Amino acid sequence: MNPIIPSGSYDYIFCGIGASASLLLLEMHRAGLLQNAQVLLIDRVKKDTRDKTFCFWSDDQEPIGHALKPIISHSWETVILPNKDETPLFPYTYNHISSIDLYKQIDQLRESFQWTHILAEIEVISEDADGPFVQVQEQKIRGTTIFDSRTPNHALSQGGQTHIHQSFVGWMIETQIAMDSPLAFRFMDFNIEQLGHTQFVYVLPFSPTTALVEVTRFGSEILQLPEAEELLKKYTSQHFNSYTTLAIEQGCIPMSNTPMESLNVSGVVYLGARNYNIKPSTGYAFKNMYYHARELTKTMVNGGNVCEHNVKHSDAFRGRFAFYDALLLDILKRQPAEGKRIFLSLFESTGIQKVMRFLDEKTNFQEDASIFIQLPWKPFLSSLARKLFHSELSRPIILTLLTLLLLVLGYNTDTQRIVSYSLLALGLITVGIPHGAVDHLLSTGRWNLKKASGFIFKYLALMLSMALVWLYNSSLGLGVFLLYSSWHFGQADGALWHFKKPASFFWGASVLVYVLGTHFQETNAILRSMGDLRLPAACPVWALLPWLGWAIWRKQSSFAITVIWLLLGSQLPLVIAFGLYFIGQHSFTGWQHIQRHLNISHQSIWVHSLPFNMGAWLLFALFYFLWPAQASLNEPLPWGVFFIFIACLSFPHVLAMQTVYRAK
Repeated sequence: MNPIIPSGSYDYIFCGIGASASLLLLEMHRAGLLQNAQVLLIDRVKKDTRDKTFCFWSDDQEPIGHALKPIISHSWETVILPNKDETPLFPYTYNHISSIDLYKQIDQLRESFQWTHILAEIEVISEDADGPFVQVQEQKIRGTTIFDSRTPNHALSQGGQTHIHQSFVGWMIETQIAMDSPLAFRFMDFNIEQLGHTQFVYVLPFSPTTALVEVTRFGSEILQLPEAEELLKKYTSQHFNSYTTLAIEQGCIPMSNTPMESLNVSGVVYLGARNYNIKPSTGYAFKNMYYHARELTKTMVNGGNVCEHNVKHSDAFRGRFAFYDALLLDILKRQPAEGKRIFLSLFESTGIQKVMRFLDEKTNFQEDASIFIQLPWKPFLSSLARKLFHSELSRPIILTLLTLLLLVLGYNTDTQRIVSYSLLALGLITVGIPHGAVDHLLSTGRWNLKKASGFIFKYLALMLSMALVWLYNSSLGLGVFLLYSSWHFGQADGALWHFKKPASFFWGASVLVYVLGTHFQETNAILRSMGDLRLPAACPVWALLPWLGWAIWRKQSSFAITVIWLLLGSQLPLVIAFGLYFIGQHSFTGWQHIQRHLNISHQSIWVHSLPFNMGAWLLFALFYFLWPAQASLNEPLPWGVFFIFIACLSFPHVLAMQTVYRAK
């Protein structure tokens, strides 16, 4: 039965009424922000069952324990750690909140304030000239502020990023005989089969004869119910003898440092997982969601802009704790057998209080070092090596070292030409042309045979139009080519380094002018073969130094190193210097942006690119023999014809890539 969609507008619209939205509503209520407010709650399902367990630790100084005391169903002051006896948690307590108790609090507020509540699937959250809105059943519902806590979509992991799952199944059991330690909870008991993953059990006793026994998996594969039940049967039979299962709980939390979709709509505030509140290495989120709710409420009380609390991916995973999380995530994904050994070493060598402060990201660097020195080194070193290779710095460093190598081989020597042209040819075949050979996927995300002929016709027509411009007026053709190349190069690098549009275009133009202008004679030799063209003046070698200063001021190391190798590249032959930038910087960057946009694997992209990749080389062969200027060339390599062909081929590609960069 379809819900009745309310008309009018609201002060606050909550899209999803889970933990993060509920905590925010409670904080707003305490601050008196909901008096006389028009509030709309939208969720897919009715929250009237105990579907989740929320746990967190806190001491007497933390506000979360005091604020949520009415709904804390149980607290423990003692813990049983792996291979240890009962250990006091002081000054911490480990607290449990049942989801149904949290939902009941919101139901009471809803009834008291007469809020509107609908069960519906949200089609889209967007904005128009009249402001932000939520669309349900093709009807727009407007709100001054929209809080979005729906389950996010994660992008495929890029180099240095990892996406795995924390999946769990829990049984609420009742035992016939009182438990041995009913006042202590069992934390990460690894005495179960690992099955190629990192798996452990929590035991939360609520009375001498009732407890939640939960098996949890950290891994790429989600723990399925039959697997979990087999593990739970073995564990409960071993520890509790006779028991009765009262209820079942099942869930999955992302453990990820990959980007999530961002609507970038004014008036929309992200909550929970959508605002990167989940700690990647543990899946803990409840405390982060609570303190995020406090900050949002404080901002609203002071009349500030709550949208400023929306966290970007680049900011969410910055700092040393994000670095630690990235290393552990990588180990859990690639070396899952090491997970048990690492956690056991952690609890054996470090006091639980320090572990909790570390997980709360409240330790200092010296304390961090004292923790890590006790852990197995080998998995962390191998993960660190992979992270360094896939980091933002790796490519500019590799390009710098490659540039230095080519300089050492001597200017335009046979050895330099063999090495450089071999690398450029390999790069052009593997990524240079292929990164522009998946334009057919950018709009639909998949190859559509019905639309193939129309797409190919349009693409060839755009190429032909650019070729006609060159034939009509080579100066105009060159000017247009440099203009959209500056825009395209700047777009890719600007998205990588978070430039605004004017700075992106100016950077792209600077690179082109610099590479061409610092090779004045070589550039003019090629330009003459393209239609008796020439550059008006040379470019000084130091011309990119202002960009280097700006990169240092912005503290962007990869940008600064890129400028440095471009400065060094001015001492290489033109084709090599341009090829290093086009393939090593632009094509690889564009490839990464395409992969994130399509959200498919690198291998799939390359396979999809093959027909158009081969087609491009066939077109070049045809172009080479038909282009009228070719007959007049006396060069051993027809660079003039090659660059005219690239100009024609890249024109429709630049237009197609707008789909990618408009989405950023």
